[in-house]
Amino acid sequence: MTHDVTRRQFLRTAGGATLLALSPDLATFAAPELIKPDKSLPLFTALPYVQPGAGSALVKGQETKVIAWQTTTTPAAFELQYGPTKKLGMTLPVQTTPRWSGDVEDGDPRFNYAANLNGLDLNKPYYYRVLSNGKPIAEGRFTTRKPRGQRVRFVAFGDNSYGDISDRAIAYHAYRAQPDFVMNTGDNVYDGGLDNEYARYFFPVYNADVAGPRLGAPLIRSTPYYTVIANHDVHDKDPAKHPVADFDKDPDSLAYYTAMYLPLNGLAQPPQPTPTLAATTNGREQFQQFSHTAGSRFPSMANYSFDYGDAHFLCLDSNIYVDPTNAQLQAWIEQDLAKTDAPWKFVVYHHPAFNVGDDHYKEQHMRVLSPLFEKHRVDIVFNGHEHSYQRTRPMRFEPMDTSRASLLNDKDRRVPGKFSIDRRFDGNAATKADGIIYITTGAGGKHLYDPEHTNQPEKWRHAEDNNADYVVKFVSDRHSLTVIDLDAKSLSLTQIDEYGQKIDQVRVTKA
Repeated sequence: MTHDVTRRQFLRTAGGATLLALSPDLATFAAPELIKPDKSLPLFTALPYVQPGAGSALVKGQETKVIAWQTTTTPAAFELQYGPTKKLGMTLPVQTTPRWSGDVEDGDPRFNYAANLNGLDLNKPYYYRVLSNGKPIAEGRFTTRKPRGQRVRFVAFGDNSYGDISDRAIAYHAYRAQPDFVMNTGDNVYDGGLDNEYARYFFPVYNADVAGPRLGAPLIRSTPYYTVIANHDVHDKDPAKHPVADFDKDPDSLAYYTAMYLPLNGLAQPPQPTPTLAATTNGREQFQQFSHTAGSRFPSMANYSFDYGDAHFLCLDSNIYVDPTNAQLQAWIEQDLAKTDAPWKFVVYHHPAFNVGDDHYKEQHMRVLSPLFEKHRVDIVFNGHEHSYQRTRPMRFEPMDTSRASLLNDKDRRVPGKFSIDRRFDGNAATKADGIIYITTGAGGKHLYDPEHTNQPEKWRHAEDNNADYVVKFVSDRHSLTVIDLDAKSLSLTQIDEYGQKIDQVRVTKA
């Protein structure tokens, strides 16, 4: 006899009272047998989930993954078993680090657990089992990254988790797409990128026990989840009103660096690292604890890159404390893009350089990187920040005045320039793009911007851009996500709304 296990039941039984098995295809939890609860085991605040790990290049026999989870501080002896078959066969120790969750007065300590799986083969399924005090808690399966020559599917969306029904619908449809991985475009949780917000808004939705449009889905139990740092990860203000992660005010700040386990090939010390503030004794203690838990992820994980199949992804911090004209940053970007042999090159950052919405139009500082992207034949740039879906025509951009791009912490960083727009491309009959396509996919769950712009092309131009018609599709009256299917020669982009309906589709082919 089998039973469906709700999150509440799972937490009540401390996670170790039930043997949880994951369906090989859709990773749904089921309990073959309910066992008497063991009160000696901790409560889970985040059920086991799969993360990409530190790996960047595709190297046979050197693939990585991380299985992570979080609990209350009741002591428990965890271990992880894994292997290429259900027989498993290998056992790993589990790293334990403390992390505060919640505000100063009402929060509580947590434990973050992580098992680092190294030396894995590419394009291979692996099974894993989490045990606590010798008892099996969860079983799952994931597949490692695909090498060159293999067809890939991924989903992209951003500005998602705040406990709304729309968050859950997007998680559900992302799960139903059965992607190889998720590429989130930033603002993964609201409002402050805090650990307790991940526990309340992200994990219960993207690691839900049962899949449904009003529930979410167990997406991250089997599917690696990449993301980029964004403005709501650094949402406090310093005395000068500049963005900062304030550990005096929010001791569980910067959960991006402790909940996520992403590639570590970025600059060890970025020119403008994620700003922090810790002036009080408690703030300094919490920052020290954060630094210990984050380890080498902070601050280098602000920028990173990775390959998957025939695609290369460059992920950047575009927050307003970043200067994209910085020579050190541009040199690292150039080196990264120059050395990849991937047929497809994608760049991901949060703040859209080419956006015709009303809320963030002036935050154009990342435009100065367009010539560099064009030089290295980047195909698509993915952004969030604007809570809408926008697709540009293939285009090239020549900046004419970059002086405001280096005005740090200023929201008016306009970069005027000349546009060369490929109006021949239609993604149907004409599929070879002359230039970069910029995709804003920030309708992932949070309240929508500019719904009146939907299907109103006359609203998609700005006089300051000489009324250039670079945006060709704009949908903001519903939430949505992007589904990408690609091989070495062609790519299809499909935009799916929160009701599961297709609202845009184009095909791109290589010359």
